[in-house]
Amino acid sequence: MLYDFLSVDKTSDTLLYEQLYDNIKTAIGSGFLKKGDKLPSIRGLSEDMAVSRTTVETAYEQLLAEGYIVNQPRSGYYVEAEQTEFMSLEKNYDGAAKAKLPETERKTSPDSDLPPVKYDFSSSSVDPACTDIKFWQRCIKDVLEKPYVISSYGVPRGEPDLCSALCEYSRRVRGVKAEPDRIVVGAGTQTLLSVLLPLLDDYGSEAAMEKGFFPQGEQIFSDFRYDITPLTADKSGIILGDDLKSRVVFVNSSGSIRGSAPIPINKRAALIRWAEKHDAVIIEDDFNGELRCMSKPVPALQGMCSDRVVYIGSFSKLLLPSVRISYMVLPPALAQMYSERMEHYNQTSSKAEQLALAHYIFCGRLDRQLRRLRKLYAEKAMLMYNAVKKEFPPDTVAEIIETALSVRIKLRVDGELSEIKAQMAENGIRPGKCREKNGLKYFYLSFAGIPKEKIGEAIRALAQMISANYYSDI
Repeated sequence: MLYDFLSVDKTSDTLLYEQLYDNIKTAIGSGFLKKGDKLPSIRGLSEDMAVSRTTVETAYEQLLAEGYIVNQPRSGYYVEAEQTEFMSLEKNYDGAAKAKLPETERKTSPDSDLPPVKYDFSSSSVDPACTDIKFWQRCIKDVLEKPYVISSYGVPRGEPDLCSALCEYSRRVRGVKAEPDRIVVGAGTQTLLSVLLPLLDDYGSEAAMEKGFFPQGEQIFSDFRYDITPLTADKSGIILGDDLKSRVVFVNSSGSIRGSAPIPINKRAALIRWAEKHDAVIIEDDFNGELRCMSKPVPALQGMCSDRVVYIGSFSKLLLPSVRISYMVLPPALAQMYSERMEHYNQTSSKAEQLALAHYIFCGRLDRQLRRLRKLYAEKAMLMYNAVKKEFPPDTVAEIIETALSVRIKLRVDGELSEIKAQMAENGIRPGKCREKNGLKYFYLSFAGIPKEKIGEAIRALAQMISANYYSDI
């Protein structure tokens, strides 16, 4: 009977409805359930399996959506798929269709011969020990257990629960002034800029920003036909020249690629005075602003002038890089413009993840995770800094760049940057950001993705590789 195929493990990480879905799908695929066979009612199966009706209903809805079963009103659920159809579909998934691809399309990637990454100095990943994955999975699971919540499109602005949570969080942690109707949620900073820039038509088609700080952002401005005015910067942030004509300025008030110090209060005040004088708007990308680990985080610039500053925050290093949720706080005038247009936009961030994040914030878990990461990143920063001082020559210049979660080293070595990066890859080392200036090579070594216990050996491997191949007379 059907119940021979049905079993649920309530201790498993696999959701209960997914287990039921897989059980019934297997019964159809094996031929045990044939087209026209009647399935148990939602109530009956719920009682027999000791699971909620919602669990059974969600499993049935998924099978309905994929065409395995049909719902006949006032009669019940019946098997619709033939075993032959099922097997044909499974065969395609197993790669039969892929075998028909031209030979050129089935060749492996050019990088396939490279050794696996052993030490990741890039900023594209985080150490699993830095994540709160189990609790995050629980939050996601709780949302998915409520199909009525996720069976509709998301709100273009962002889920109301999340917007409320972000208001409180950003005020408490970053000093941001906001109301829920001034918040817009999106899948990353680039996506939010794509929403924001059409609202700035009255501010001209020039944007000023520190060159090289955020190349992905530069690309979005370029896509929207903005002329980029590169700004020089010192260790305290960007320098606005008297002849600056742009009325849109993009900044990170918490740090710079030139140094780790936040923009000081006098320069912040000058930046706001400039914006008011020239009727300009400041876009503040608060990248990792709350994750300063060697010193107390400085409040966001937006708190000083919420009428002129667009604030952008994200969670990629607080949660997981794969959780694509960012948000921006618009000034009142721009918020009104967005409200008039928002029905023409689709929400780009997962509704389930938004609701999970709202719960994660409201229950205090994000604050707890933030405190834990500040402590852990401070420890990892010092471990990497000390390893650099130990493994590289004594005159190597090293600096902790807090908001980049990196240690920057400055070397005078032979070879092109592209050649050095290729050599790193061949040695199982994924490089971080690299640049060259005045004959010196700058390497940004992120400690976010390397386990604490591997930092010493990772730096040693990098130092030995450079020493063996690229040192000139340092």
